[in-house]
Amino acid sequence: MDSALNKLCILAVYKSPKGDFTIFLKQLDLILQKLYNNKYSILLCGDVNVNYLIDSNRRSRLDAVLHSYNLVGIVEFPTRYGLNSQTAIDNVFIDSSTFGKYELYPSVNGLSDHDAQLLILVNGEKKEKDCKSTVKRKINKFTTADFLWKLSHEMWEQVFQGNDVNMIFSTFLNIFLRIYNSSFSLTLVKNKMTQNSWITTSCKHKRELYYELHNNKKATFASYYRDYSKILSRVIRRQNNGIRQINCKLL
Repeated sequence: MDSALNKLCILAVYKSPKGDFTIFLKQLDLILQKLYNNKYSILLCGDVNVNYLIDSNRRSRLDAVLHSYNLVGIVEFPTRYGLNSQTAIDNVFIDSSTFGKYELYPSVNGLSDHDAQLLILVNGEKKEKDCKSTVKRKINKFTTADFLWKLSHEMWEQVFQGNDVNMIFSTFLNIFLRIYNSSFSLTLVKNKMTQNSWITTSCKHKRELYYELHNNKKATFASYYRDYSKILSRVIRRQNNGIRQINCKLL
């Protein structure tokens, strides 16, 4: 699906139980790299014949490829039942930071020994408040460890098999930046306007006058308090509107 608002690619895969797993990973990596370079949001689904209910070498190798594109498996229930076993070899892999909220349910169709999965993507629109937005990378010990882990599991075959120095460097840089951006992804941070930034000394003085009004019953003091409150209300509205206009210009 390619539109001005969204570029989404739903990729359906099948890994034969007898197929070469290394070749499968290489071909999958090439396809994902092409889609990733073209700025597509990727949704990968299908029968990968890797049981995600247990930890295994094949699961680690597949995750090493998928995690470099921020893709994680979200199926946590059995999808195939045998006489004495149950496995989750059918899976859906998404980038949760791109798709946001989702709902996933098993769907028994009665036509196969594999259960289907029903994925519902929730595209809710948030009401934006007056704020200033900045883009930051989340770099800490956890994202750094994730970056090093992905680098250690990268095969680098396209780099080692190249003959042209410029092509080798370009390939290396593309792979390195892809892993870097997946581990240290850009995050839009909205700095909300400080709700009480318009409070001044005059506001505090009004509070003092209010407390004094309970003890001072003179009509002149009550009139002074009402006039002061009206003037202060106009000042607060003017000041608050000015802050909102400044924040809008900064966006």
